Amino acid sequence: MGKLRQKKKAPKRRTNPIQRTLEQRAKEGAASVPAPTPEQVTPVVEKLSSEDPTERAWAAACVSTFILSDASTRKLLLSKGVVPILIQRLSDPQQEVRDESLGALRNIASVDNGAAKEYFTRNIMEPLSMLLPQITQTIDLVIKKAPIQDEADADRRKSIWDVTENFIYIIWCICEASDKYVKAINRMNIVTFLTSFLMSGEQCPTRVIVAAGQCLNTLTDDNKDLLIEFKNNPQYIENLLNIVKNNNQNILVQVLSCAILINVRDVVRLTTSWDEDTDAVAELNELLVPVLIKALDYDIQEAAKNTVSAVQSGNVNLHQEESGNITPKPKQPLTNEERYIQSVEDRLSITQLALELLADICVHDEDSEEIFGQTSSAVDDALIRSNPVLHAYIHQIFPQLIRLSTATPISFHQMNLSPLVTHGLVITHQRSLECLNNFLLAMNEVPKKYWFKEYKSDAIQLWRWLFNLANEVASSKPEEWARNGILEIVISCIWALGRGLGQDIPLDHTDVGALCGTYEMIPLESMRIKIVGCLGPIAMRLGDVNTNKVIGIFIMNLLNDKTTKPAVVIEALNLLFDVYSDASFDYDLPIFVQGAFLNNLKQVLPSIRSMVKSIDRRKNFDLRMRGDEALDNLNAFIKYKKNERK
Repeated sequence: MGKLRQKKKAPKRRTNPIQRTLEQRAKEGAASVPAPTPEQVTPVVEKLSSEDPTERAWAAACVSTFILSDASTRKLLLSKGVVPILIQRLSDPQQEVRDESLGALRNIASVDNGAAKEYFTRNIMEPLSMLLPQITQTIDLVIKKAPIQDEADADRRKSIWDVTENFIYIIWCICEASDKYVKAINRMNIVTFLTSFLMSGEQCPTRVIVAAGQCLNTLTDDNKDLLIEFKNNPQYIENLLNIVKNNNQNILVQVLSCAILINVRDVVRLTTSWDEDTDAVAELNELLVPVLIKALDYDIQEAAKNTVSAVQSGNVNLHQEESGNITPKPKQPLTNEERYIQSVEDRLSITQLALELLADICVHDEDSEEIFGQTSSAVDDALIRSNPVLHAYIHQIFPQLIRLSTATPISFHQMNLSPLVTHGLVITHQRSLECLNNFLLAMNEVPKKYWFKEYKSDAIQLWRWLFNLANEVASSKPEEWARNGILEIVISCIWALGRGLGQDIPLDHTDVGALCGTYEMIPLESMRIKIVGCLGPIAMRLGDVNTNKVIGIFIMNLLNDKTTKPAVVIEALNLLFDVYSDASFDYDLPIFVQGAFLNNLKQVLPSIRSMVKSIDRRKNFDLRMRGDEALDNLNAFIKYKKNERK
């Protein structure tokens, strides 16, 4: 169990880090869009190819609306081949048809994770490349406030920000779908286009700036080609640094700029020197961390309270009345309460991204010994204390993580009152705990475990707080995704904290039972691995033979159970190797020796060997390697324990 790296391209983590999650909004708003009958859908699809441009535009708008209605309608539309037709319409001679088709394709991508792959396969890049200069030209005219030439020019300017947002969103979805597609995006030379929005100030809508920032954030993630482009165009980095340094800048744009700078940190230099002794990453972290801390300053308890009041006011139209009219309806003006709820969703998303970035700063490169800057085993306490980033994490970020992880009245209760706000709150709690986990693991690596010794009382209080949080979540009986997501990361935090506290773990008589009970209650392999990992530091406490016995028997039962997953077995074996590594431990004789653990290990050895050999090296190379290592260690451990007391 290592630090939680934020991989923006990982399929299971495909989320929109700032803008309200369209997939969730589409699901919640399904009742607001009347589901058409198959008889209504067919003529709409046919009119996409009509000779009349007005009918083509109308049909594209209908598809854009229908796609958000329900799964069966989406399936019907897609089965009739709307995607290739809409892609063709992106090259339509009529502006309105191109605009409506782009909007429809954006909506499809927002509710169908597989859409981006189909778009790319059907060569959407060609019409998108043709649209880019058209969009850029219109934006230039709007920003320069050039005289309007004709009615068509006026129409183009009126719709340009919606068109731009839709265009960027589609590019962003394609970026996330595959690294292969990213290479094609690179060839569009789109970086100048995207960075221009971040520098636009108030000249274009915030939603477009956000979309550009999101897209650039994803595009620069692990993209070596763009690293070269950023290095060759230092003005990109200079512009981003100026945004970060500007205290009056929009916090949302600042956080996005931080994200992009972290992605391209290998080519960022805050000083003119390229001296190898200069720790450029540490310098960058020192600049970014205060901005990210500012982004955490959001009262989620107050937001939850006000959300409840807004919904109960009756002015929030969660499910609009259905209508038999299949003509796309214009958006209704939002009430003040609806605008407030949207602002909560947006602000939570900013906080989430800031938390992800702070968690990533804790993750140092595997081949580096540096954490939060220059530290090593020879570093004295004074140098550790003077490290500004470490100081910020301990004194400013740590308290914020506790606050943002604390449940609100609608986090796990009343989850249907405002589903999108609740979803945002749960994700915020989860991101806070992930950052806390990485912080604790980093503190384990700081020389002399500085934080665990200097702030021992905080660490001890945190142990109880984590168990109380887990109990609160479990007893609230929230939806399964929320319960499992929070509990798993809480358990990761407990493992990291236990590792740091060691003999100072403030164990309560119910703690081990709670962990073992969760193992039995939730059959998730990843969570079970973490629970076993948690039990290791607890079992190694001296002066508590009874607790060691409970854990030891629990682990031996796992090894005897033929249904235990290989990854869990490997974690259980590693626990035994660590816990019973020395005969001088006070629990070794009464538990390991007198409990006949050695004989038990000899008995399960053949089944463990068979289990390891059954792991397909081609499909699960890492698991097989760890299994082979654990098997070798088990053989050596049996021989060692057999002769240890002779």
